[in-house]
Amino acid sequence: MATVTRTPRRAMAAKEPDAAFIAEAQEALIDEDYTKALDLYDVMIEGYPKYVPGWVHRSVVNLKLGRAADALGDAAKAVKLDDRNPKAHLRKGMAFFELGEPAPAKMCFEKGAELEGVRAKYETWIAKCDDLLAGNQPKDPTQAAPESAKPETSTAPEAPVQTPRYKHQWYQSLSHVTLEVLAKKVNPEDASIVIESDRVTVTINDDRTPDDPYVLDLNLFGKVLPKDCKTSIGAAKVEVRLKKAEAAQWGDIVAGAGGASGATTSVTKPAAAPPARPADPIAKATQKKTVTDWDKLEKELEKEEEDELEGDAALNAMFQKIYKNANEETRRAMNKSFQESSGTVLSTNWDDIGKEETKIQPPTGMEAKTYEH
Repeated sequence: MATVTRTPRRAMAAKEPDAAFIAEAQEALIDEDYTKALDLYDVMIEGYPKYVPGWVHRSVVNLKLGRAADALGDAAKAVKLDDRNPKAHLRKGMAFFELGEPAPAKMCFEKGAELEGVRAKYETWIAKCDDLLAGNQPKDPTQAAPESAKPETSTAPEAPVQTPRYKHQWYQSLSHVTLEVLAKKVNPEDASIVIESDRVTVTINDDRTPDDPYVLDLNLFGKVLPKDCKTSIGAAKVEVRLKKAEAAQWGDIVAGAGGASGATTSVTKPAAAPPARPADPIAKATQKKTVTDWDKLEKELEKEEEDELEGDAALNAMFQKIYKNANEETRRAMNKSFQESSGTVLSTNWDDIGKEETKIQPPTGMEAKTYEH
């Protein structure tokens, strides 16, 4: 758990946090230390409840942690404080989308696009809402099927089709598989999640059917590391985040689908599950079977977060990205030049930096001085 120093209320006379505090919270978000980021934004909002970016960024953190309902509350508060803030509408739309509500989500995205004046940023989300809304349109019962398309009648009785109590879906990255059971308002005491190296079992006891619990038992496509897996029970779903034993794309979440267990494929798709009960709005919103590139969506979200950074935080984020993607020689050049020049030079060229000591180069109009202790 991250340690956060709380600033006394009487010291918070300014309308917004100081730049160092803002940068610290943003850096925690960039570093994917979401627990620390959440603590920092909690403190920020407590001290500066009218600081809109605090609510917007905490909404991002809650989305990252799988807390879509909390993310929606934060984004709604940001919109209430400043309904002309396009990013507040964007985060509100993303939270609605995560909760399986494409209609209000689309309205938020349309409003954000209108306010920002740049529609391209919102097109992907609007298109996804349109896809879900189109998939929920009921068929016209007055349109009869053509005679040639009607199946031959059979005298044999048809077996009843059993509708699952809850819909489940999944998505993946190279390192993780996330399984979601779309069950609302589950009491943590009524849920059991058992994770083994090749199997996951989710059991939910329902007060309406106490003698018939919901059980989802999956023999996994590949191996996972149970100790590194995480679970969460939210207002709209039960989530199981599985850490893959090997970094590879799975053909499906269950063994025997899309190839032999352990095989790899470049396809990332939700699990093919029977349709959920029509009365469930979340299940209805996700009923259309589509192939979703979740890795691409994650990159789009990260880019949006980078675009929101300003000042020192944006500069630090850029340097961190360069260092993260650099080879060993480039990293050595960056470390050597920065340390030897007392932070006035940052070079990526080892051929030049490796030859001699990097001299201090103060900004124009300033002079470097040596202090003796």
